[in-house]
Amino acid sequence: MGDIFRAGVEPGGLTMDYEIKVTICYILREIERPMPVSALMEVFVGQGIGNYFEVASAAAGLVKSGHIEIHQEEHEGECYYITDIGANAAETFEKDLPLSVRDKAVEAAIQYFINRQTSIRNSSHTEKVADGYLLTLSVKATGSNLLSITILLPDSKTCKRVQHRFMRDPITVYKGVVALLTGNYTNVDELLGEVKGE
Repeated sequence: MGDIFRAGVEPGGLTMDYEIKVTICYILREIERPMPVSALMEVFVGQGIGNYFEVASAAAGLVKSGHIEIHQEEHEGECYYITDIGANAAETFEKDLPLSVRDKAVEAAIQYFINRQTSIRNSSHTEKVADGYLLTLSVKATGSNLLSITILLPDSKTCKRVQHRFMRDPITVYKGVVALLTGNYTNVDELLGEVKGE
């Protein structure tokens, strides 16, 4: 019977109820926003961090103990919210979790919100200035700008090449900027490889 509840958990994943509960609180504290129930489950199952049944049981226990709450959101359905009790628990016990699991879980949660942007509009604008060309690139999602950046380039040909690459895959550019600014370089080499066409 125990094997059923370990199915899908990769080596180094979580099998103890306590660890799963701390990880749930840690994710919600780190992302600083509510997360749909189904998305949180996918973070664990999709990354091989925890088994669906154990995660569901742990989350239900956290709701009962007041560490997290469930609220209905208009566009998201049921979402988990971290409470002050849950945030304090995450801060107190996060070091009991393997660093690789913490990073993997939070990265997957952030990736969910990046991928969720369904209505993305990209734009670019070039302006000739005295010492070259200013190229402004923007990624706008429903409600908010994900990215707006202006760079100075030497000529219009370079502008067109950068503009073409950006318009083909703006989310890769966005992820690269976020990785560089946060200091999380886990995927930067891969992203740079894509930019270089490797």
